[in-house]
Amino acid sequence: MKRVMMAAAAAVVGLTLTGCGVDAGEPFRKGFPRADTVKLNLPENARALTGDGQRRDGLEGQTAEFYKVTRGVTVLVNGAGGAVLNLVEEIAKYPPTSVNQNVAVWGPHTEALSPNTYRFTVTRVADNQFEYLLEGKGKTEADSAFRTVLAGSHVTTGDKLGSGTFLLDWDQAKTLPEHGKEVGKASYVYSKQTAAADVAIDARFEKVMDDETQMLTDVNYKYRETPNMGGSFEFRQNKNFITPGAAIETLTVKSRWVQAGAGRSDVRISGGDVVGGTATVSECWDNGFASRYLDASFLTAQTGNYGQASACGSFTTAEYAP
Repeated sequence: MKRVMMAAAAAVVGLTLTGCGVDAGEPFRKGFPRADTVKLNLPENARALTGDGQRRDGLEGQTAEFYKVTRGVTVLVNGAGGAVLNLVEEIAKYPPTSVNQNVAVWGPHTEALSPNTYRFTVTRVADNQFEYLLEGKGKTEADSAFRTVLAGSHVTTGDKLGSGTFLLDWDQAKTLPEHGKEVGKASYVYSKQTAAADVAIDARFEKVMDDETQMLTDVNYKYRETPNMGGSFEFRQNKNFITPGAAIETLTVKSRWVQAGAGRSDVRISGGDVVGGTATVSECWDNGFASRYLDASFLTAQTGNYGQASACGSFTTAEYAP
């Protein structure tokens, strides 16, 4: 999808521009969020995602497994929203094709040899309040065939700041002649009012493809950040996690961290083939992301648990996602 969407950006912005003077599109460029507006930030350890390709569950002093899980999921969520928001930002760098009072339109335009045609529209509905649409259609289809790939509303409070919602529709994108492999929908609700304000981002992925099971699944994400202090991230998914067996389990993960990097994840898996109905895991890591505490309900100190809860710093008590 990212490759296809960036090709769309090249298509829409590849317009022949004539004339000079004031760019009438400038007031509309604050009418949609940037990728940074909805970016999930987690203290980063480059080795956590690359490593040596080996999985080392529950080894004290190694990079914490649930730090790696949390980090990997934030990258996934950032990639999903960021690809299309980077696209519309690239489009809006150019003067719009038309401006009619409170509506600015970029396109429609088709890149040479491309089977897709795109159009991006930003509408000002009140002071600092906007709605926007990214639409696509087949090159040979009538304009009435445009379907919405991205739709949202945004209240701006400054550059890369504000609040709003948007819906990314991969099912609609998949009906275009050229498209990525993604399916389903992703809806975001976000608030980043000032550079110093708390950040809130909720994302819901509906009927997306799980790469491991090749089944459609729903996943909920909830992110909170206090700049220069730390944050939390929780997610929930229903999936067949335990094999052999075909039953569906519910997994929830809540991770918390301080700005320096130390943090904790509390994990709960329930239903399906879970022995006893529910299992839990808590893991804490230090500022270098090394695991210092592991407490799994299905393990003992002799079979894998280690460390003391005091190693969790300010996160000595478990907190599970609902």
